[in-house]
Amino acid sequence: MSIDTKKLQALLQWYKQSVGENLVATLVVNREGLVIDALTGSEEESVDEEIIGGVSALVEPVLTRITKEFSSGSFGTGTFDTEEYRFIFCEAGPEAVFVTILKAIAGVDPVFPYAYLAAEKIARIFDGRTVSPVIPKLIANDNVKSIERKIEKLQKLKVKSEEYAFKLILGGDGAVGKTSLVHRFVENSFAKDYKSTIGTSIMKKECNFKELGSNVRFIIWDLAGQSQFKRVRKSYLANAEAGILVYDVTNHQSYDNIGNWHDEIINASPNISLILVGNKIDLKDERDVKLQEGNKLAEKLGLSYIETSAKTGENINDAFKMLALLMIKKYVITEEV
Repeated sequence: MSIDTKKLQALLQWYKQSVGENLVATLVVNREGLVIDALTGSEEESVDEEIIGGVSALVEPVLTRITKEFSSGSFGTGTFDTEEYRFIFCEAGPEAVFVTILKAIAGVDPVFPYAYLAAEKIARIFDGRTVSPVIPKLIANDNVKSIERKIEKLQKLKVKSEEYAFKLILGGDGAVGKTSLVHRFVENSFAKDYKSTIGTSIMKKECNFKELGSNVRFIIWDLAGQSQFKRVRKSYLANAEAGILVYDVTNHQSYDNIGNWHDEIINASPNISLILVGNKIDLKDERDVKLQEGNKLAEKLGLSYIETSAKTGENINDAFKMLALLMIKKYVITEEV
């Protein structure tokens, strides 16, 4: 089996950056517990044999139990706590397990979405599929119930229901690529001839969370961004549970207008969960909004942020998956195994 080790290491570096100072180490191991790749949380520490040996000794007994669950195809994602560490185990396709080791004081809840997204990317690397190593910035939901710390107990993470359906809306100026973004996600297609949305169009698409035993169905309302449609947008925005704010990285005005879109959407649906997307990153020579500006705006609005290209498909599935994961995170429960 040929693995793109450079991309795998880049992914682990992004993951380390995302998790922050509470990360002790992260490992990609096979079902027998053999380490395929690893990274420590400390800048000073190299991943030497002694560290890997110690980590593997901690992980091995839990992996033995997880392997039994794997055989029935029922493990997915779980946690395990010792006096000194907190572990997150995520199934990364049929070949590997992605292991995150945190300090004992760390909360699992803000790290879990990052671990899940990273595990999915690892599975794609193992399959030889196209995947970006970039881990998007996720904003933790403070209203989510904390996963209880239980010493020497393996807990499986599950979701309360097998099916969820959410009304999803997209907001942003005209021609920023909202419709193209939806079509790339729903149909994996891209139309070179741009046609303005008149009023709204509605499409459906599922995000499958196999490891959590749940599906999220989005009913996507693609809203017209032109100012003449503002009067009718309020009725379309009402009762939306999820949303994506989109701007064009080659058009600074569309970036500057995101605050207005945010206010309009929040006024219509105060309890909506939103993420911010900077689209058209394939137009590198025309770029006018820097990555740092996108991160700064997302931080100001308290939103998760990711950059995409509807034309090439880069990060499109990740954006919707990220939003779906943030939506169902509030429904995650634990089950001892």
